[in-house]
Amino acid sequence: MIRFRDILAVGVVTAATVALAASPAQADSVSRSAHAHFDGDGSMFVDVTRPAVGATVVDVEWQKSVCGTTDGVYACDTVSRRAQDVPVTRFSFSLTGAKLTATVPYQELQRRCEMIDGDEICGAWQESAGTTTLKVTWVALDEPLRRERWKSEDGTVHITTSAWTTVSGSGFGSTYDDPASSFGQLSRTRSIPPAA
Repeated sequence: MIRFRDILAVGVVTAATVALAASPAQADSVSRSAHAHFDGDGSMFVDVTRPAVGATVVDVEWQKSVCGTTDGVYACDTVSRRAQDVPVTRFSFSLTGAKLTATVPYQELQRRCEMIDGDEICGAWQESAGTTTLKVTWVALDEPLRRERWKSEDGTVHITTSAWTTVSGSGFGSTYDDPASSFGQLSRTRSIPPAA
């Protein structure tokens, strides 16, 4: 004779198995990124990241060196400005084009290097801070999109689709609108978790 508690135990195990099988699979996720490299009145590098979860952020670095001879001494004055993980709210993205507008607080470093008797003598870096309005526009080139596929250690499959672009923009007092001295890239990555 089968006891009631044995029937109950079998029922609990069966219910647990059904519940486990019915649990939904983890959903795919999509992240997006945009990169720009400018040369001209100073060089500027911009990286925007829109993760599948979390805030869109921008990293930017700008640098300019001015060199010349004064009173017989050759010297270069260098200014470097950098900002990292700055949240942005105005960023539109597709693989055919993107636009960014952001107010960016940055840290600045300045120093002067002089050539004296064949030796370069540099002063200490001077630190300060500031804020700039950063604007960048990406326009995809008319060429085939590039696609890459790889798998991470946890079994997640990542598929990245990217496009090379022209870029124009402004920031830190510099304006960039010469396609010959700049380039960019737009990327979208779809991450597919392993099946349960």
